[in-house]
Amino acid sequence: MAIEDLVRARLRQARFERGLTVAEVAARAGMAASTVSRLETGARRLTLAHVERLARALDRSPDALLAGQAASVPAADGRTWWPVGSERPDGPHVYRVVLPVQPPVRHQHEGHQWLHLLDGTARLLVGPTDRTLRAGDTAEFSTWEPHALVALDRPAEALVVFRAAVPS
Repeated sequence: MAIEDLVRARLRQARFERGLTVAEVAARAGMAASTVSRLETGARRLTLAHVERLARALDRSPDALLAGQAASVPAADGRTWWPVGSERPDGPHVYRVVLPVQPPVRHQHEGHQWLHLLDGTARLLVGPTDRTLRAGDTAEFSTWEPHALVALDRPAEALVVFRAAVPS
């Protein structure tokens, strides 16, 4: 995969991990939302100046977006994310996530998510639904709905599949 495609995938991943919309990242980076969207999708050429501004907006260092090999990434909310498989901008994006024990904070963004709880017990809130998941349980939902996922009694681990748009 070309480095530009890898950086695009990592930008989308970082935005997803933080539960931010394109408009929120654009505001933080001092860019138009349409520019950020075109940079993520490849409709506009990505420059180092863009990478610096977007990395700062996503609370990352530019070298974390440019690094040659994917590594675990601790997010601002205490989760640790590991990409599983190749990072493709047109993906689905697959991650192994360690969930901390903390109060749930709902967020929403475009896309659809599937998850499988690998270890521990977690609380999943989606819209008005409040579910307790145990190791082996699965769930799927639209990320347009306000949602939160946290561990209950000790850190939990999940496999998360995210797709920006569900094919029709």
